[in-house]
Formats: sequence, C-alpha cells, structure tokens
Amino acid sequence: MASVDDFKYVLTLWKEMELPEVIDRKITLDLDADKIIVIAGVRRSGKTSLMFQHIKELMRRKVGKDNIIYVNFENERLIATKATDMDNLMVAHSQIFTPVEGIVYLFLDEIQNVENWDKWIRKIYDTKKYRIIITGSSSQLLSSEIATALAGRNLSYTVYPFSFSEILKSKGITTEISSIKFSSKKGIVLKALDEFLEYGSFPEVILSNDATRKMDLLSSYFDAIFFRDIIKRYNLREMGALNIFLKILASNYSTYFSSTKAQNYFNSMDFKISRVTILNFLEYSKSVFFAETLEQYLKSPRKRFARQIKSYIVDIGLSRLFTEIDKGRALENAVFIELLRRRKAPDNIYYLKLKSGKEIDFIIGWKPTKLIQVCYKFSSNDVKKRETLALVEAAKTLRLKEGTIITYDYSGSEVINGIKILHTPFWEWALT
Repeated sequence: MASVDDFKYVLTLWKEMELPEVIDRKITLDLDADKIIVIAGVRRSGKTSLMFQHIKELMRRKVGKDNIIYVNFENERLIATKATDMDNLMVAHSQIFTPVEGIVYLFLDEIQNVENWDKWIRKIYDTKKYRIIITGSSSQLLSSEIATALAGRNLSYTVYPFSFSEILKSKGITTEISSIKFSSKKGIVLKALDEFLEYGSFPEVILSNDATRKMDLLSSYFDAIFFRDIIKRYNLREMGALNIFLKILASNYSTYFSSTKAQNYFNSMDFKISRVTILNFLEYSKSVFFAETLEQYLKSPRKRFARQIKSYIVDIGLSRLFTEIDKGRALENAVFIELLRRRKAPDNIYYLKLKSGKEIDFIIGWKPTKLIQVCYKFSSNDVKKRETLALVEAAKTLRLKEGTIITYDYSGSEVINGIKILHTPFWEWALT
C-alpha cells in the first residue's frame, strides 16, 4: 500500500528536482488532445526522457510546476501500489503544491507496476481536469489492455532505442546528407554506424565511450527485462528455460524462428519443455519489446499464420551479450526496427517468398507499395545478381516499378527489365 506520506515523499523529490538535460526525440506527444497519452517501449529506451522533454515544453509554454505532477512507480516507496491507493497521490499533491486554475498534467512513469491502474486512470480522466501521460514497459499497454481498459480514450506511442539520426545528433554529428556525402564527414558517420551495429542504440549505451561500461549496461538491461518484466509480470517458474530461450532469441536475430528446433535444442540439454511453452516464451518476449516477429506475405491469414516467422531483436546490443555480431544480419535487424519506428497505422510489414524460391526481406503495405532488400556487402557480382533479380521478380509479380537495396555504403541505380533498382547506403536511408 502507498500512503499519503509515501506520495508526499515522492512528490517532494519531484518538487526539488532539477530537470535533466535530454536529447529531444523525434516524437511529438499531442498534449492538447483530450486523450490519455500512452508511451510504451522496451526498458531504458528513453520513455522517461521523452516525458521530461515534454515537461520542459510545457514549462516553455508557461505551465508552472505546480500544475505538473511526475511520479515514477519504480520508486521503492511505491512498491505494491494499488488503484485504491492512488487517491492518496492527489491528497499529497494538494498538500505540497498550489496549482493555478486550469489543466493539471499528470505524468505517471511505469504505470504497469500499479495494480488495476486502468480503473483509477479512467476515473481521473473522466473528471476532465487532467491531461494524463503514462509510460510502461509492456506492449500490452498498446494492445489488449488499452483496448479494453481505456476504450478509445487513448493515443498510443511506441518508443524504441535511438534511431541512427538520433545517435548522430547525440554525438554532435551532422545529419544533413548533402554535407556528408562528398566529404570526410562520411568517415565519422560510418564509424558511428559501425558502433551502432556492434553495441546497439540504447541511449545510455550510446552516450558511453567505454566498451566495458557499454557491456555492463546491456547486461543490466537484459537482467531487468528477464526478472522484472517477464518473470515477475507473468509469475513464471521456468526461469532456467526462459533464460536459455532469450539467449537463443537474442543470438538468432534476422533469422527464421522454429519452435520445433528450439524444442529439440532444449531436449538435447535435458530440458523437458513443450512447444506451447516455447511459443508462450516468444509472446512474453514480444510483450516486453525484447523481440519482434515478421510474417510472410500471403493473402490468406490461415496460410500466413501457418508459415515460418522471422524474429528480430529490439536492440542489437542485447545480442552482443551472447554472440559475435554478424554485420549483415545486424544491418537487416536495424532496417526492420527503423521500419517499425516509421510505420503508419495501415502499413503492415512482411517478408516475401517468391515462387522461384527467392526472398524479399521486407515489403510494405497489404497492397504493397515498397520492396526492400538488405545487403551489407554489395561488392561481388554474384551478390548483386541475386539481390537485384529477386527485386525484379517481386516487382513484376506485384506490379511495382522499383525496388530498393539498402547497403552498408554502396549507392547507385540501374534499370533491369523495366524495373528501377535503387542502391542506398543505410546511413543515407536512415537520415531521409
């Protein structure tokens, strides 16, 4: 139970807190909308910083701190808070702050730690006195829980670790393509890209210049996701099996996922585990944004669900903990996460298997609008032929006029059988 005194303690910390410097993200929350703002994403991706970014924006708009409440429910004084305790927050606020007439902005960080949080949020929202912004480390805050709990009252945003453009910005490197393309600055950009493909883009990891420190941070993130976001949330007992599963998933990014192969691997280690449990592990991993999956493009949902899926990791740095990084697969993983970051509501993403057996890494839209291949090394004629011919076949099959091959640093274009093929370096595509 969280008492009035507990909330007074937390709010006193907030009152005395000097807002930290943050790197502004390319996410603009609509704080004027009469909706509950939901910010979800993997742990340590920058959700709290995004809150502080918008609190600063409110202060620039002359909203006083008395009209802004910030509470982090991972504070030790608020452990085991329930919805029935939450009115104590408002009592504590009225004792410490003196809000002026008007809207009070309520920023509630890691709200999933509050039991039955949605009932209190809905009650407060219905008073029309508050703008409510909540964060959580569970994707269910964007799906089933929100759909049933907030019933259309919400606007949802997903926060991923830094994009490549945000990485460059955090390092003070220009993001203007024209000033990079034909200058020595490109070497600096490629160095940043190499680091991105090796250690990922969690903000704190990116801002550290020490390799050991980077690995320590990544290890702590993995442990927090494992123990706090999955084991605790789902009350699991199969800790050993889940730990192994997450390491398998992290090591096999940008590849096909097979529950049968995973089960065989467990059996070889004398773990008796069912395919249902393995599939549950995969869903848990997705629910806390540890991993994402990609389905094959097929018109029939029944056939699509029966086909193999591909799995990706939310941040390649988590893979670095357990395996050497494969730059080709890491680049494909980076493209997929960037596509998720840019995705608009109707733009589903799939991979495509052609009748010839060739594969397209990503197609965008149910009625496809874009074809994307990813190729780290684009030097040999065999590689060029394989990638371009797959795009040409797919474009003709889907009646498209062009396709894109995203490379490490090769650029150019060509027309093959009437299909335009664009070769675009990842850094340039990511900054577009």
